[in-house]
Amino acid sequence: MLFVLWYQFEPEHVEDVHKLWREYKYPDDVKVINRFLLIGRHMSVAVFEAQSEESLLKITAPFSKYGIAHIAPAMPLEEAVAVR
Repeated sequence: MLFVLWYQFEPEHVEDVHKLWREYKYPDDVKVINRFLLIGRHMSVAVFEAQSEESLLKITAPFSKYGIAHIAPAMPLEEAVAVR
C-alpha cells in the first residue's frame, strides 16, 4: 500500500533530526519512493510503500521524541478518478 508521511519537528531539534536522517536506514519491508524537506517549515515528507502497520511504527518510532509524524494512505489521482 502507498503512504504519505509528513513529519513536523520543533526548530530546536533541527540538529538531532538531521543527524538521525543521515544515519537512519529504512526497514527492508518499506520501499521509499521519494523524500522531501519543506524549506522553512521544519517539516519533511516521504512517499513510500509498506505492507503492514508494523512497518509504519518502525519508521516513526525513532523520530517520535523530536516531533510529530502523520501518515495517510494514498493512491494515484488517476486511479482514484477511474474508480468513480
